[in-house]
Amino acid sequence: MRQSVAQIIAHAIYDAGATVVTHVPGFGATQVFDAFREISLLGHPISFHEEVAYSIAHGASLVGQRSATVIKAHGFAKAANSVADSLIAGTTAGFVILVPDDKLGKHSDSILDIAAFVRGIGIPHRTLQVQDVYRHVLDAFSWSEALQLPVVLLVDADDVDQMGAYTPVQASTSPPTYQRDVIQHVIGPLLAEYQYRVLAAKVSGQDWRELEKPALPTIPDALPKAWQPLARLYSPLFEVFQTLRGEVVTGDTGVSTLFAFPPYNCVDICTCMGGSVPLAIGAHLAGRRNVWAVTGDFAFIAAGHLGLLEAVQRDIPLKVLIFYNRRAQTTGGQPIPDSMLERILAGYESHVRYISNPQDAREIEAILREASSAQEMRIVVADYVKG
Repeated sequence: MRQSVAQIIAHAIYDAGATVVTHVPGFGATQVFDAFREISLLGHPISFHEEVAYSIAHGASLVGQRSATVIKAHGFAKAANSVADSLIAGTTAGFVILVPDDKLGKHSDSILDIAAFVRGIGIPHRTLQVQDVYRHVLDAFSWSEALQLPVVLLVDADDVDQMGAYTPVQASTSPPTYQRDVIQHVIGPLLAEYQYRVLAAKVSGQDWRELEKPALPTIPDALPKAWQPLARLYSPLFEVFQTLRGEVVTGDTGVSTLFAFPPYNCVDICTCMGGSVPLAIGAHLAGRRNVWAVTGDFAFIAAGHLGLLEAVQRDIPLKVLIFYNRRAQTTGGQPIPDSMLERILAGYESHVRYISNPQDAREIEAILREASSAQEMRIVVADYVKG
């Protein structure tokens, strides 16, 4: 069967069983994504920001659904924050990132040595050749699952319109099953040393599962003293939240995500700042239900709100819980200017609910229960400024 290289790559992604495929338009990447949409008939929308697109696919792979992101070289660089943290958090099902390389800058703002960039960030990668490209893409999903890491496939953007031949096959194995593992999937300073050793073991081919695991901290007493007062302030809300949380809860780097640990066990996955919303979208697209994203106001303002556009265009009944204290607490308590959060949320006013007193268990339960049962998006703001 002869088709263009773009079509062959798209067939390989589809035949591998990747149902969550994200894309930001760009030369080379668009041809592949358009071909995939024609094959899948699932109406995959384009994304607006590469870090968000990457995190959505990563979220799906973490909970056990094969996924792919198709973005041009400059877009991959834009997603680097999420890329770096996805290496630490790892994956469950295969996650393949296809990066067409516009080597002469004919369709880009500049020439970027993406091969050097990919080597520098440390993500496993291979360069596709036109010959047997179908098999190489299929194999990349198995490679990702063997490593439990995302992998990059580089392809010359000028090659995607060339013609080639392939013989279709179906993926012979099912992806690994997701199991909650906060030591692996919730990244942050309390586990950073262990998680880096895990990554080093994966890349070198060692059995990372034999590494001695650190003890999980107990909240709030095992936290650094500077974080304990805020954790105690948040505790009444999490006492209620742990009884209403859905199948998967994603977090942002910050004090609220530390409630992933005992005795609350309220967060399952955390990567980069601002990643909770797109990670939650990915988990939902992978079939999980009543998915929550938990974030601080600084992380949400910085990048988290970008994911809301993706939830809206996909009509996902995402649940977002924002801890509003008008400060960047984990970096020293730097103040956030008045009205910044309100300006962002103005476009989502009908979806917003406020917990005016986050020390009142009865109010917390009423607001969270309504949000949890809603068939549309809910953004719950726990107001620690007024409350």
